[in-house]
Amino acid sequence: MTAIRLALRLGRWGLVGFAGLGLFVTTLQAFGFYQVAGRSPAERAAFGRAMTQLGTQFSILLPPPVRPDTVGGYVQFRAFGSLAVLFAIWALVSAAGAARGDEERGLVEVVLASGLSRTRWLGARIAGFAGSCSAAALAATLGLEIGAAAGGESVPVIAGLEASAVLAALGLCCYGLTLVISQFTSARNAVAVAGSVLLVLFLVNSLSRTFDSLLTWRWLSPFRYYELSRPLSPDGTFDVGATLALLATALASGALAALAFARRDLGSPLLRLPARTGPVTYDATAGWWWRTPIVRGLYEQRISLLVWAVGVAALAAVFVVLTKTLVQPLLAVPVLRHYFDTFLDGDVYRSFLGFLWFNIAQLLLAGFAIAQVARWAAEDTDGRLELVVSNPMPRARVVVERAIVLTIGALLIVAVSGAAVGVESHIQSIDVDPTLLIEACLLLVPFTLVFAAVGALIAARSPRATVGLLGGFAFASYLITELGPLFKWPAWALDLSAFKLYGEPLTNGIDRTGLTIMLSIVVVGFATSIIVMQRRDIGG
Repeated sequence: MTAIRLALRLGRWGLVGFAGLGLFVTTLQAFGFYQVAGRSPAERAAFGRAMTQLGTQFSILLPPPVRPDTVGGYVQFRAFGSLAVLFAIWALVSAAGAARGDEERGLVEVVLASGLSRTRWLGARIAGFAGSCSAAALAATLGLEIGAAAGGESVPVIAGLEASAVLAALGLCCYGLTLVISQFTSARNAVAVAGSVLLVLFLVNSLSRTFDSLLTWRWLSPFRYYELSRPLSPDGTFDVGATLALLATALASGALAALAFARRDLGSPLLRLPARTGPVTYDATAGWWWRTPIVRGLYEQRISLLVWAVGVAALAAVFVVLTKTLVQPLLAVPVLRHYFDTFLDGDVYRSFLGFLWFNIAQLLLAGFAIAQVARWAAEDTDGRLELVVSNPMPRARVVVERAIVLTIGALLIVAVSGAAVGVESHIQSIDVDPTLLIEACLLLVPFTLVFAAVGALIAARSPRATVGLLGGFAFASYLITELGPLFKWPAWALDLSAFKLYGEPLTNGIDRTGLTIMLSIVVVGFATSIIVMQRRDIGG
């Protein structure tokens, strides 16, 4: 029990953050339902038909809704669909930290020195996350009950518990898969590799709703088993078999991770590529790339930047094809064709491409910024930053070099992905203005730097809490764009979101006001992080 209490203590901020997040999201979505769905049966029915048609057309991201004319079905679609992704991200970060982050901090050595076996320690970490994930999932259900009660309705308690169970099972499954993957990778690459695998599993399931060729593979995805349960919808069901499959995968993955953990050296992956041997030397490396500012940062991340660029470009090409696939059926409807020609000036494909791909591109680039900031925070806690500044190297130069490296990395990603969009658009006969495409891609760079600047400030003040706080900031920024128009928030409140500041450059060109605000945030954020870093002890 002492080990489990320690595991719970290590994950307490994740529990508090995601429990509050689940409660907040479901409560707001339930409130929002009564704002837009109306009260009469006729209004509810019309709203349900509209939501069903809209959800079916954009099922690339979320499964089509079931009975969105009810508060349970609406929240199942709008809240629990996105919470599945958030819980998967939480599981990814927590499991990578448990598997490799604790080793870098020296915590595992201390625990093992106390007489606790590796298997029991890993089991305690799994049990701790299972408890935290279950509590956070229950908080999400509580938010739905609060919102429904405020609207004079109620959701069956059993249905709420079933929704919590399947959400927690998904989180635990992703946690187990990340634990296994982390045993085969280095500590620095654990999050990137495991995140890539989970992203592929998510896309295999979501894209299978559009591309029939993927139907035979979606059984591999845990997100497929999560979607089989819709307990909050009146016509939905709770698939016991699918939920048990998630739990069985979590248990099997945990057992395999424990077996691998028991057979590898601390700080090393289970399988290591053979390295060239040479004479031992204590001289500084002769490679000019390690001694050249900016270049050394890019060289160190060359593999990860290549993976990011290729991966984002591949997704960009896929979403161009999806745009053609989604728009063609809509244009076949005479009423919709007339509507599009009237309000979109004939640029239907370009408008949909801007909505589909560049919204996803923003999320991916925000994830890239968070991954880079997590690296900065890790350098503070594992002693690497201390070695860098002892060269000596001014702390201000550290921050500036980090910012430039991230900027060049973001430029590489958006350049490759933008080229992929341009080439695939030409292949699919989609007319995209090259100037607007270049502007839309380049605008992603200051958008990325907004999250990097905020993250740099948090990392300079509190490195251990950086990833959680920056992830919360990113989600809150995205939530503003979702809920602000629904609740008719003022324009200044909407401008607090970086997603809102980005605008719709592929359709309307660059929003100069939004660009100015983003650049101001970047300058102030990095400048303030320099000041804060100067006043704090490294590692403190």
